[in-house]
Amino acid sequence: MQLTLQEAIAQGLERNHQGRAARFQAEAARSGATAASLHYLPSVTVEESWTRSNMPVTTFMMKLNQGRFTNQDFAISSLNDPSPVNDFKSAVTVEQPLFMPEAWAARRGARYAAERQEAITEQTREQIAFSIFQHYLAVQQARALLQATEKAVEEARESRRQATVRVAAGLGLKSDELRAATHLAAAEQQAISAANNLTLARMQLSLAVGGQSGSQVDAGGEVSLRHPGQQPDQLLQLAQQQRQDLFASELGKDQADAALLQSRAGFLPTVGAFGSWQMNDHTRPFGQEHNSWVAGIAARWNLFDGFRTWHASSQTQAVRSAAVEQLAQTRKEVSYQVHEAWLRHREAEQRLAVARNAVSAAEEATRLLSKRFDNALATMLELLDAQSALNQARAALVENDTALTLATGRVYYAAGSFLKEIQQ
Repeated sequence: MQLTLQEAIAQGLERNHQGRAARFQAEAARSGATAASLHYLPSVTVEESWTRSNMPVTTFMMKLNQGRFTNQDFAISSLNDPSPVNDFKSAVTVEQPLFMPEAWAARRGARYAAERQEAITEQTREQIAFSIFQHYLAVQQARALLQATEKAVEEARESRRQATVRVAAGLGLKSDELRAATHLAAAEQQAISAANNLTLARMQLSLAVGGQSGSQVDAGGEVSLRHPGQQPDQLLQLAQQQRQDLFASELGKDQADAALLQSRAGFLPTVGAFGSWQMNDHTRPFGQEHNSWVAGIAARWNLFDGFRTWHASSQTQAVRSAAVEQLAQTRKEVSYQVHEAWLRHREAEQRLAVARNAVSAAEEATRLLSKRFDNALATMLELLDAQSALNQARAALVENDTALTLATGRVYYAAGSFLKEIQQ
């Protein structure tokens, strides 16, 4: 199966297990933020219970709730030693928070957590896309190296043929023929390894795009990226706006601020309203011999809890300080990565230009030595050395060409715009 780079990245983003896990984590964070935002909604509970007792106070209250209390129940014997009483209670209770500082801070923290997980998910997508890009280039490089080694085999066979002809004509040495045969064997071994490397590169690309183990995906098109014309300062400014890992670190600090506010809210009171309506019956569930209601407002202030709230506040303060330090470190790392990517790109351009010149020089040297060998003006050793140098120059050209494309992609990746650039 052949895929273009855009097709490979699209398939990988859809099927890659790491990307799917990140999407589920983002979904969980969004659900958590939604749940945290609902603390100020009322809670409604329905209760049905059955109780049987002969405890004096309990039976007294049961009969009152059921509306069955009579003058006979005031008898001393009835009060001290009552008969067992059944009570079926059906109740609807409503609780409405009015002032909950911890819930307000928790809502902020959960919102920041959801936004942070979204940023992490986007950064994961960037990482997956860049990893697929690297594997895609690896397939192209392996294929180009295979073509270079196959060409080297053809040239080695021609050198052996020339040596054989010269020996047969009595113009060459047997050692030259053997040396040419050895050179051909070495070239064939390199071709075998290059073919295997191409197969392995295709299998790795298949895994990167979410394929089955053992399957292969071939790079079906050339990779073309625009030349990044920005200077390091411009790229850094772009990274500060678009790098999702930097955004996640900033949200991590905001989340720590909210957690600190939440822990300090434990020192404040809470206020809530409540109401309940109930039916009581001594014979059947959901019966109504009598009904009653209760409503009110309650305030609660935790004045002392064994210093747990105090130490929790100290803990969140330390977590916030750690988040601040982590954010500062992330900013420094982003700056370094941008400058490194820019410098590596410039280096790759220069190396590619040198590699092209080296191939041109090696091809010309091989051509001249081949003619000199035909005219008995050069030895087989000199010709084979020239061919080896040409093979190395061709391999270096392939590697440097791939390195430049990779360096270009790394510049966009460091600036946080790799996916956007690929999808254009």
